[in-house]
Amino acid sequence: MDSHRKIILIAGPIVLMSVCFLLTLSTAKDSRPTPPPRQISVDVVSPLKNDADSRMRQACENIAQEIVAQIDRGNAVLIRPPYVIAGDMPEDALERLYQNVVQPTERALNVGFFDARPTEPITIVAFAKEVGFREYARRVDRRPAQSYYGYYLRDHRRLVVNVSTGAGTLAHELTHALAHFDFPNMPEWFDEGLASVFEQSEFSDTNHRLTGTDNWRVHHVLRAMHENHLRPTGDLVQGKSVRANNEAIDYAHARYVCLFLQDQQLLEPFYRKLRSRAETDPTGWQTLREIVARENATDLDADFHRWVVKYHKTQRQRTVRKDGQTLSMKPFETPPETIAADVAK
Repeated sequence: MDSHRKIILIAGPIVLMSVCFLLTLSTAKDSRPTPPPRQISVDVVSPLKNDADSRMRQACENIAQEIVAQIDRGNAVLIRPPYVIAGDMPEDALERLYQNVVQPTERALNVGFFDARPTEPITIVAFAKEVGFREYARRVDRRPAQSYYGYYLRDHRRLVVNVSTGAGTLAHELTHALAHFDFPNMPEWFDEGLASVFEQSEFSDTNHRLTGTDNWRVHHVLRAMHENHLRPTGDLVQGKSVRANNEAIDYAHARYVCLFLQDQQLLEPFYRKLRSRAETDPTGWQTLREIVARENATDLDADFHRWVVKYHKTQRQRTVRKDGQTLSMKPFETPPETIAADVAK
């Protein structure tokens, strides 16, 4: 027997056994259990029909399937028409977010302001930590990491929030989403001002009303007033948009103009009157002067400046409720030069 045959007879079985071992190892690896798929929880179990509720539910289910591909495997997705709620939290945490924040906030806003109900799904993507929020914003929405709070994409009816900043962040963005069904051509200053009111607010004892309270944005207003950088309220209201280089001041200014109205029980009447006159008074400047009975813009600003100082002092002395019936948004530890826009046009 020549040497080549000896090599083949000896080495052949060894090679064959090695190949079989590797194939067995690969099969065993492939057969490992994979993580369970995401659960899509639907609170409506009745059969779909050709009615508005069923069409909304079906639209929500379609959106849910899209969201499933955007978040990590294993996370829950809730369908609570008109909402699709997802994020990096388990189902019970998302359910609490829905019941304790989304539902009562929507109810209070409907009592005070909104008459039109959503006709399309609203998607809420909530993250427990800033890192998850920023990663999703960059990967899915291609947004730069400028804000650590949240944002609302009007074209997609999707709000994305970092809930570690407080429930007020969700209330702020949810106000944008609901308002755009009821008052789609709301001027930007009021859109931002109204949403900002509820980022720090308190529910009434019956949970039927929300009242905005003082928050960290006041320091932007007070500083700008002290340095003579706060532009006239008429300029804020009549401007087409907030100033890119002064967003923090303009958002704070808009919030406190809304609180100025609220303090006189005029915020809700102003909203309804402005909505009815949107074509003839698109910015709301005429309506604002009428409702506060100040034709002279200088007088309005003087009254507003005095009110801000007094209001902030009074709010600092009040007792903050500790019964869980509040919404709040945590301030930046070191306030940035600007705060990123909340609504992507």
